[in-house]
Amino acid sequence: MFKKIVALSMSLVLTFSLCACGYSQKDLPQYEEKKFDIAGLWAPRQMTEEAFIQYKNAGFNVFSFTNHDEQPRSSENQYYIGSKRSLEAIKLCKKVGLDVYLAYGDSWFNRANEGDEYFEGTPFSNHNVYGEYMDIIKGMHIKDEPNRETMTYLSDDTLINDFKKIYPNAKYIINLIPETAVLSRDYTSYTEMLEHFGEGILSKFPNPHISVDCYLYSNNSTVEGNIINNYNQIANCAKKYGATTAMILQTATGNEFMDTLTEADMRQQVYLALAFGASGIEYYCYSVPQGMDPQYKHCMLERDNVTPNQLYYDVKTVNEEIQKFASPYLAYKWNKAIGISGTEDQTFRVCVIEYESDLSTKTSFKDTENYVSSTGTLDMVVSQFVSEKYGEAYMFVNFGRNDGRVNTVNAQFKNCGAVAIYGGAGYSGTPRIVKLDKEGKLTFDLNYGEGVFVTPLK
Repeated sequence: MFKKIVALSMSLVLTFSLCACGYSQKDLPQYEEKKFDIAGLWAPRQMTEEAFIQYKNAGFNVFSFTNHDEQPRSSENQYYIGSKRSLEAIKLCKKVGLDVYLAYGDSWFNRANEGDEYFEGTPFSNHNVYGEYMDIIKGMHIKDEPNRETMTYLSDDTLINDFKKIYPNAKYIINLIPETAVLSRDYTSYTEMLEHFGEGILSKFPNPHISVDCYLYSNNSTVEGNIINNYNQIANCAKKYGATTAMILQTATGNEFMDTLTEADMRQQVYLALAFGASGIEYYCYSVPQGMDPQYKHCMLERDNVTPNQLYYDVKTVNEEIQKFASPYLAYKWNKAIGISGTEDQTFRVCVIEYESDLSTKTSFKDTENYVSSTGTLDMVVSQFVSEKYGEAYMFVNFGRNDGRVNTVNAQFKNCGAVAIYGGAGYSGTPRIVKLDKEGKLTFDLNYGEGVFVTPLK
């Protein structure tokens, strides 16, 4: 006999048997404790402990050094390796318990501050001043959206070997431009850019990293329509080179973006990123970038760059929610994502991963141990994750319209008697263990923006 359980403040509804389940929390694997790396670009302007703690309290565990354009071009006011501001900030991060993404810096004003030699030869050795803080340096932002010429320069073996020598455990972070704008970077296709980046940079690191910014709530509908295709190419590139993946998500409003963002919008962005293997999230932006014209309406702070707004608390809620299942999620590696159009409504945004390239057959997961099939009343992305130790896991993300309807999902599994379900709005941190029916099926609802991470139990 089946009953419905609705978790507090959750829209996720699961149908399951309460009788003779035979499974409990003790049957779950004991995963190694891990966390997502979560940061906000344009971190606090104020160099104070209070400002850094407020940043951390939004659910951030990495401080990302980003410069405001209107600040004076000086070592005291700009982030770059060796600058006085960078050292002051890293000391505060150590004090309040934040890891760090350093900034390599923008060439034109670094040369003005430090001279031409700043970028020549072995810059990381030349400015090796963070020895006592290496344990909190998680990476360095090297370049945002480089063109072909800059990518070639950043692929230089001398530069890369110097970075690996000084920062052996840090990410060499190059954020890639979205596919819709790739022609502006002197490439003929996204495939060509990813091959250049992969062979020139990712292949040279034992711990490579890939990053991209695709903004779902832009006023440019082309970006929204292509985000699944873009994320899928990034995820497959990461898989090929064994790279970790970070997605840069939108918290800026106004200007080129929509004027408002909700908690559900943030959840949609985050769970969609996780569906394509993201182990890191960065938000654009935490504070409102200064020196831009026109300026954004607001980001996670009001334009005074002091006062948290509702978006601050919405992001905090989603960040805390996903960290509660970071350990199981990060125990697996992303393998493949497929699109499933809704039976009652379709937006055609998932079709690019719903069919093979010849459009004659639907994509599927091959030789699965546990997954059989799934359908949803609205569009969704279903992703397969794999682990040599734990087997398979699957993520289901609602990607239907934001019109108040829920996505009723019917999924079928095999070779398992139950599943553990992690995540969803209001997730408490304790996974729900759901017994499958005699055909291996279960039904659940996903509200707009929601996703769940599912692990089969033998």
